[in-house]
Amino acid sequence: MISNDLDATRHRARLLSHGRVQIPRFLHEPSAQRLHECLREQVPWTTAVRSDRPSPPGVDGAGAPEGAQHQDMLQCLYDRSRDDFEFVFDRYRMIEARRDGRDPGLLLHVVVDFLNSPPFLEFARELTGDGDIRMVSAIAARYRPGHFLKMHNDKSGEEDRAFAYVINLSHDWQADWGGLLQFLDESQDVAETFTPHWNSLSLFRVPQMHQVSLLAPWAKENRYSITGWFRRS
Repeated sequence: MISNDLDATRHRARLLSHGRVQIPRFLHEPSAQRLHECLREQVPWTTAVRSDRPSPPGVDGAGAPEGAQHQDMLQCLYDRSRDDFEFVFDRYRMIEARRDGRDPGLLLHVVVDFLNSPPFLEFARELTGDGDIRMVSAIAARYRPGHFLKMHNDKSGEEDRAFAYVINLSHDWQADWGGLLQFLDESQDVAETFTPHWNSLSLFRVPQMHQVSLLAPWAKENRYSITGWFRRS
C-alpha cells in the first residue's frame, strides 16, 4: 500500500529536526484512488463535536446533518467557539467499526489491519526513530464547508501518543479552500502550514500546538483523510 519510492531516511531527518514532516506520494496511486472513492461514496458518516458539552442541533449520532440543519449546527458551534475550544467534522471510527464487525466489506477495515500489521509498525518505528510504537489508531475524517478544528496539542491522559498523522485524500487542493493544518509557536503565530495535498502524509510529534483552518464555502471538494496517532500504548 505504501509507495515503493518513499525515501524514509530523508523524511526521518526532517521529522527529527523539525518535529513534523509532510511526505508526498505516500501511497501507491491505485490504493489512494480506491480509498478516495470509498470515502466519497461508501462511508456512513456521523458528525464529531465535543462530547462533554450539550449536542448542538442536528447532532444525534445517527448521521451527518445536511442542509438547513447543518447550517443551524454550525452557527451554534461558531457561537460556542468564541470563548472555548471546539471542533466539527464528520468521522468514521475505523478501529471500533473493525472491532465490532460493522459495515462488512468496507475498504477501511483493510486499512486498519494494514496500519497495525508488523511491517507497517516497523516502518513507523524506522520513520520516527521511536522504537516503542506499538499500535496505530485511525479514524476517517471528512471536513465539509464550515468545518474546523481549533488550536490544541493532541496530548491525552488516556493514551501515550507519540506522533499524529494525516493521510490526505482530496484531489487538487487549493490553499484558499481552507482546511489547512497549521502549526503554532509559543506566541500563537503560525510557524508552518501543511496544505492537504493529494496522497500526502502529514506527520508530527505530540504534543504540538496545531489547528485545522475553517473550510471555505467555495471549496470544490470536501477534505477527506485518514488520521490518528502512532501510539506507545
